[in-house]
Amino acid sequence: MKTIKTEIKLYKYDELEKESKEKAFNEHKDFLRSNEIKEDVEESIRINEYWFFECGEMAHTTHFTGKHEKAGTTEFYFQGKTYII
Repeated sequence: MKTIKTEIKLYKYDELEKESKEKAFNEHKDFLRSNEIKEDVEESIRINEYWFFECGEMAHTTHFTGKHEKAGTTEFYFQGKTYII
C-alpha cells in the first residue's frame, strides 16, 4: 500500500484561464438549459459560489446558507473525503 499526499487547487470562476473558463461556462450553460432556467450563466455561477479545478471542471462542493447549522461554510468532497474550504 502507498499513501500519497497531494495538494488540490480549486479556483473561483473569475480565477480560471480563458480556455478553462469557457469550459466551465459551457458546462453550466448546458446544465441551465437542461433545467429550463433562464438566468444568465455567469451570474448563476458566481451567485452559487461554485469552485472549479484548473481545467474548468466543476469541483463537488456544497456551500451552506440560511439557518443551516453549517451556514457560511463550504465543503469540498473528493475521493470519499470531505474538506472544509
